Amino acid sequence: MFRLVLWIACCFGFAWLFRRRIRWAFAGILGVWMLVPTVGSPLITGVDSGALSMHAASWLIFAVFTVRLLHDPVSLRRVLGREFFFFMVLALVVLAAFLASRSSPDGGGMVLLVDQILAPVLFFLILLSAALDDPDLVTALRTMLLTLVAVTCVIALIQWLTHSVLFYEEGFLTQYWFNPETDRWMGTLDQPLALSLAICVAAPLVAGLKHNLLQALLLLLMITGVLVTQSRVGLFVVGFSVVAVVLFAKRRVWVRIVFLVVLSVATWFIVQSPLVAGVAERLEDDTGSAEARARALEYFVAHWSDYFIAGQGIGASYKVAVQGGLQTSFENPLVMYSIDFGILFALLYFGAMAYLVLKHAPRHHFRGLTLAGLLAVVVPQTYSSLATRSAAAILIWTVFAMLVMAGDEVVRQGQLLREAQRYPELPAAPYEGAVRERDQAGRRP
Repeated sequence: MFRLVLWIACCFGFAWLFRRRIRWAFAGILGVWMLVPTVGSPLITGVDSGALSMHAASWLIFAVFTVRLLHDPVSLRRVLGREFFFFMVLALVVLAAFLASRSSPDGGGMVLLVDQILAPVLFFLILLSAALDDPDLVTALRTMLLTLVAVTCVIALIQWLTHSVLFYEEGFLTQYWFNPETDRWMGTLDQPLALSLAICVAAPLVAGLKHNLLQALLLLLMITGVLVTQSRVGLFVVGFSVVAVVLFAKRRVWVRIVFLVVLSVATWFIVQSPLVAGVAERLEDDTGSAEARARALEYFVAHWSDYFIAGQGIGASYKVAVQGGLQTSFENPLVMYSIDFGILFALLYFGAMAYLVLKHAPRHHFRGLTLAGLLAVVVPQTYSSLATRSAAAILIWTVFAMLVMAGDEVVRQGQLLREAQRYPELPAAPYEGAVRERDQAGRRP
């Protein structure tokens, strides 16, 4: 318990120290989630079970939110006021999940509720509030995500080369799915599929980088990383993203052709390497994975009326799968959340995500971000993702926040242009400053 108290104190000290340079706080949150898996979190907090065993990064999010609430409450109030109904829907989902878990003997996964829903949504709120003062925050977040994904890919490749987990081995050995003899690795994330998800949502963002060499290196590293995870969906998605980056990145036609040829040659060499063996075997024989998922979906469809409004509590889907004689979990967060806290509220939660993408995707000009947002909605539905403790939720809510920020910045620039046209006798720069001062009226310095 002493270690947890010390960590919480460090979180609040860090949050207060960087209250005016909040980008560092965001980098800290994303870094802890990406570099410390759930099994490694007790090394920091000292708590490995019980109601206080939330991930170390969740405690940091709560600290940053509290300091933000004290230091700049107006920014939070502005975001909540602008998206009042959206956050009301999310609050309703959290309340439904909480009540279902408290009222059902099969529930009780409150830590999962905090790590995968409450903390990521709070992080989403903090990001939007910070963007009011920082129009370039989207670019900074892109840099953070690409850097962290690149680091985890390098670690996963080293794990594959050395046949060693390198970090947190004692914790991973407690996981039923982990096989130290495997060639399927996850870097510092919780599962190989969590790394695959991170690569999938980050790959389209490479399109916005200016340097061709950096783009090529990152894409090749991501291809290598997804091969190490042996994710079939990830391999398909990353391949599609590579083509999208080549086609839609801002460069001349002849440069695109050369870029595509170089990537194709490099990919050919990768395909000839032993890296492909694992995913090739899974493509030939999925060891009954597809059949198990089909049976799980069939079971849910047959019993959907039991969970239409009220669920059985967070984490109950795993027990339901065992009771139904299924060989695996339901492997789909929409289905699993439907069992946990009701179909209605699960649809509200994932519908809110789709709403963000549909609303803000047409409004921005940030290369690759729309595809990243779409993948953040779709790819998590291919495995347990948000229904198990991992960095999945923080990753997708960060991408959603980037979508909203990029769309809002285009709207703000359009507003500035209209006001400049309305008063052409004054220069544009003073107007931009005046609008910003007006927007920040009444805020603390």
